[in-house]
Amino acid sequence: PSGSPCAGGSPTAPIPEPQAPRTSDFYGVSERLPSRFIQPARFQGYRCDPGPARARTRRERVPVPRLYVLSRRKKEPHPLYRTSNQSYGSRAPTVHEMPTCYRITSHAFTSKLAPCGMYQDNGLNTQLDKSRVTGPGNFITTSDRLNFHPSYNPSGPSFC
Repeated sequence: PSGSPCAGGSPTAPIPEPQAPRTSDFYGVSERLPSRFIQPARFQGYRCDPGPARARTRRERVPVPRLYVLSRRKKEPHPLYRTSNQSYGSRAPTVHEMPTCYRITSHAFTSKLAPCGMYQDNGLNTQLDKSRVTGPGNFITTSDRLNFHPSYNPSGPSFC
């Protein structure tokens, strides 16, 4: 056929872009579920996910300064210092990790606390602080030449 793209003809209909999976395609979701949970592909900022593709505008075709591009580059952490939380958090969420219902919690406690602020202890602290340098656990003896100090007290702890 002359209309097929393989034969060199023009295609009759454009091929639609594949849609990102929705949570409602796999699970029964409540009516009040926000769209961010229905379409998890909209979440951006993950290392392995470049984010949803979108059409470029004329304004975006302007070359970006090199310093700006270098500062936005995501650097891969060294494998020796990578934690399990970094590995887990670098993956974008899927429809199988999204909630299927959304229950709004009451903000009564926060709204009551917000005008007056958090509790603040204004009591007088009269307890003596324990020193790591001086005290009953740190006896300096004359036989210890590295720790010997002129304020050495043989009957108890040394006070500098």
